[in-house]
Amino acid sequence: MFSNQIKLTGFILSLITVIHSTFTCFISIVIIFIIIYELCYKNLKREERTTLFLCVNIYLFLLIYMMILSLMNIQTILGDLYERDFNSTLCIFIGYLSPVILCVLYHSFVNQAFFRLCRIVYFRYRWLQLHWWYIIIPLLQLILAFALLSPLLVWHDIIYLLDEHYCYAAFMNFRGILWTAFISYVIPASIVFIIYIRITIFIRQQPHNQTQAIQRRQARDLLVIRRILITVGLLITLGFPSVVLVIMGAITGEEYVLSFRITWISLSISMTGLSIAMVLFIPQLKSIVWKKFQRNRITPGTINLEISIQVRPDIRNR
Repeated sequence: MFSNQIKLTGFILSLITVIHSTFTCFISIVIIFIIIYELCYKNLKREERTTLFLCVNIYLFLLIYMMILSLMNIQTILGDLYERDFNSTLCIFIGYLSPVILCVLYHSFVNQAFFRLCRIVYFRYRWLQLHWWYIIIPLLQLILAFALLSPLLVWHDIIYLLDEHYCYAAFMNFRGILWTAFISYVIPASIVFIIYIRITIFIRQQPHNQTQAIQRRQARDLLVIRRILITVGLLITLGFPSVVLVIMGAITGEEYVLSFRITWISLSISMTGLSIAMVLFIPQLKSIVWKKFQRNRITPGTINLEISIQVRPDIRNR
């Protein structure tokens, strides 16, 4: 059982995680609606359409994951306050679904990098740049994530955690935790890094007598890939508290009582940063969001102009 001070600290951590998760869900919903509106009602170029499809994919899985994370922490809060028991088959499934969605979310950045790779290096394969291809890939990745993480169910690593009041792999279950980390973090980060190296080598091998338009386009693509790599790197870096806690548990043989709550709050903060960084790092997304903000913004000058337009007819009638 937890002491009163640890219970209070754990409660605060879970509450902050729920707040961050809810805020991230709100941002994701707004961005998704803005992108869908642009895709449905705007005449976009093929490249812009594909880029926005990839953004929708990321925000959609980000929304689902943060909803799951929020639900798990709400159960923790209710369990702490009322000693409620949430153990069920659905609880086991949600505990399994959480790393699956996280895996697909991180692999969504691989899709972004792969699109840039096809545009720059394998530009002759036009079918790899069609937007419908990037609708199929996330579905295939979702199926693959279910398959790759199915050992968690086979090994019965997803269990009900009495002190956390939800289902997940125990923190001291190194097999389940390391398998999840390898599938969800290590593989996508490695692929993005390899793609970035491949694009960089290809661009540097190109002759210097190319047109300025091609050079600017390649430089822009390389910048976007670098930003994707930085984003994935930051997300993995913010997961270091979990790594430290796992190492401490392996050394001492005991799990710190707030390990999960520290992990979730660091993850929720990083996801909130991700939802904002996406808008700043992707030019096409930044453009449509900024235009939407500018269109809905009312300045004092606009108000004065509208008032003067309404007043002048009255003056003329007099």
